[in-house]
Amino acid sequence: MARTGISIKVSNAVFGSVANVDANSMLIVAGAVPVSTGTMAFTLDIPFLLRSAEDLDMLDITEDNNPHVYRQVNDFYAPKSGVNLSGTVLWLVGVATLEDADIIVPSVRATVIDGFQYRPRNLIISQADTFLGRTLDPSVIQTEIDQLYVEGFCMVAILGDCIRGKVNVVELEDMSEQLSPMVATLVVSDKMNSRACVGKVGGFMASISVGTSIGDASLSAFSSDMFFVDMSAQDVYENTSCSSGSLNLFNELGDKQFLFARTRPPFNGLWLNDGATCVESTTALSSLESTRTLASMVDALRAFLTPFLNNKIPVNADGDIQEGFKAVVLSQARNKVIMQYIGTGDISDASITLNAKDNDMIGTRTWEVALSILPAPTLRWVDGYVFYVKSLN
Repeated sequence: MARTGISIKVSNAVFGSVANVDANSMLIVAGAVPVSTGTMAFTLDIPFLLRSAEDLDMLDITEDNNPHVYRQVNDFYAPKSGVNLSGTVLWLVGVATLEDADIIVPSVRATVIDGFQYRPRNLIISQADTFLGRTLDPSVIQTEIDQLYVEGFCMVAILGDCIRGKVNVVELEDMSEQLSPMVATLVVSDKMNSRACVGKVGGFMASISVGTSIGDASLSAFSSDMFFVDMSAQDVYENTSCSSGSLNLFNELGDKQFLFARTRPPFNGLWLNDGATCVESTTALSSLESTRTLASMVDALRAFLTPFLNNKIPVNADGDIQEGFKAVVLSQARNKVIMQYIGTGDISDASITLNAKDNDMIGTRTWEVALSILPAPTLRWVDGYVFYVKSLN
């Protein structure tokens, strides 16, 4: 008897997922020196992919021939006691000087040649050849980041800088006037007479979740001692230890949206004041944790929406999106875009709306999507009262 019938074999499919790049970073170091003696030639103005401080060996970068590069990279991978970032993607870009920020955009574009999973989230810039110098303003970097956002690279930056102006309400520069919500200005170092320790702070930021403040006082101390970086030897706080800083100094630097280290009595050690960015403190994007969360969620939303491009969308008799289809899309969006951030505590909640432009899917073929985020705000201040009473009743 001949065999008849149908044989169908079923196999499971593995769908590709978008890599989490929240820890991926790019370090730009001014004052770097090219090296041709290593396994790979260390050329300026070109990004090199590192995964540990030991990778400096293949570039033959040492503390002697490239002290600034050597220090910042090693600080990134070991930013504080108990934190080891070996395995984390760090793109190293050495430049002779930083007279402008034109190196940023092409360097970031170059990171995705082998895949978008290597793109950086965090930009760390060590800009001065000496601790007295400065070249870039945060607003210049913000312009570059704005361009990168348009191209699909969502980033935040920490700029190594120095205290600008004398610490009083008249002369201390107000960094919030830079209108640069994606850029923080770091003005402390872990060494005297040295540039800001952006590698150390950037590495620490890469080690925590996007919604966690780098000034989280529930974490162990960031450092045992640090020093303010001063742009002029005329100022009294030149190389002042952050441990001996006055409350007036801390408050004024905080009011002006600088990023610095401070004491937290009665605990020993230093913590970063907060994650202040160069914009007015009353705005939503005035901290690194808020901008990192936003950048990460923008990426998640983009990843969710991309597969719908050039896909067929069912419409109703009026040419608008079918409500049933819209409900399914919004449900999936909440699960894939929002819930992971609620689960980690990085946000309190969020909602997504989806509509066809002008309620005309056939005519416009355009979706209008809005992601509204309810933040998990960080506590900034406590007003406490202590007094004796006759009774607690």
